[in-house]
Parts: sequence; structure tokens; C-alpha cells
Amino acid sequence: MALLGDGSLYAWGQNSSGQLGIGNLDNQFVPVCISALRGSKVIDLKGGHRHAMAITAQYDLYAWGNNNKGQLGN
Repeated sequence: MALLGDGSLYAWGQNSSGQLGIGNLDNQFVPVCISALRGSKVIDLKGGHRHAMAITAQYDLYAWGNNNKGQLGN
């Protein structure tokens, strides 16, 4: 994953658990914008084993990917 200076978030790589946050389970070989966060300025992101989280400038927290141990917090 890459967080750009404008707050946009891009992801690529293996995606079997939806950890890229792009709305499907397809592996990505080039960076793709995480469209669900388009228009939100992401200020920080963290990745785990098959999951990821991002927080926006409005302090909204987003989590996606594998949740087999409750790591997404829902």
C-alpha cells in the first residue's frame, strides 16, 4: 500500500482476503486507487496479515480484509 501526499491510497499485490480494499479478490500487479476512500484524505494506514486499516483527516476509521480473529473491530 502507498499513501500519497494528497491523502489518496493505492494498493497492489496479493488480495485473496480482500486486504487491498478494492471491492474484489483479484490480485493486482500495478497500483490501483482504493476508490471507496476517494474524496477522503487518508492521514495514516496500517497493514496486518491479510487486513488493513486507514484513518482519515475527519478521524473516520476504515478496516477491510480478513476478520477471522475480529481484527477489523466489528
